[in-house]
Amino acid sequence: MGSNGPDRILIIGSRLVENYQLTASGLKNLQHIFTTWFPRMVYFDLTHDTVRLNVTVRRGVISGKNVFSTSFLRADGSVIKRAEYDEDLMIGKVCAHYDQSKSSYLGKKDGFDCRVAYYKAVL
Repeated sequence: MGSNGPDRILIIGSRLVENYQLTASGLKNLQHIFTTWFPRMVYFDLTHDTVRLNVTVRRGVISGKNVFSTSFLRADGSVIKRAEYDEDLMIGKVCAHYDQSKSSYLGKKDGFDCRVAYYKAVL
């Protein structure tokens, strides 16, 4: 993705793997990650035809932190690629394109917590 072009909206759907339980504090931290860090991290892996990410969150075996198994999807629902992101690598990620103030939570749909991530064109 180049730095010129129109603004972009990305839908991020997330859910926990079955039997993965988080405390109230852990859930609040997860919301913070999806609001602040995750959209910044994935921006650099988006393809021109990515419109949605489906993310399954699980506990990492080695780190004990959250791991985000992510499918990049086209408008027709087909998978472009898959990637995994470790929570520790997201913290502090910088992305001038991500506009957190315009991004928001959309609610639950088909078992996913859905958010819209808004990215502005940076000229």
